[in-house]
Amino acid sequence: MKATGLLSIKQLAELLGVSMDTIRRAARKGLIPSTREGTAYRFDWRKVRRAMEARAKEMRNRRSMQASAPGGESRPRAVKCPRCGNTGALTTHIVTGGLSVR
Repeated sequence: MKATGLLSIKQLAELLGVSMDTIRRAARKGLIPSTREGTAYRFDWRKVRRAMEARAKEMRNRRSMQASAPGGESRPRAVKCPRCGNTGALTTHIVTGGLSVR
């Protein structure tokens, strides 16, 4: 940290273990508090930490408040087709004389 006590994008990215682009994007969107010194963003670590904690708490509350259908299921789950796999393509197997669809 410099004498001002503010962190640069690079310093904050290293502290949080994320890329500098992630910090820049979050600052532009207003997800973390920042100040501008000319063209450079500067961050107060205490304010950033408080904002991140508040956002995490908000996200936890939002998930717990999501409506669910009676019985606790949010929606019916799709039944996987054992013959189709994830792609929906039919499986094939090799037989003498060429390919055959099961």
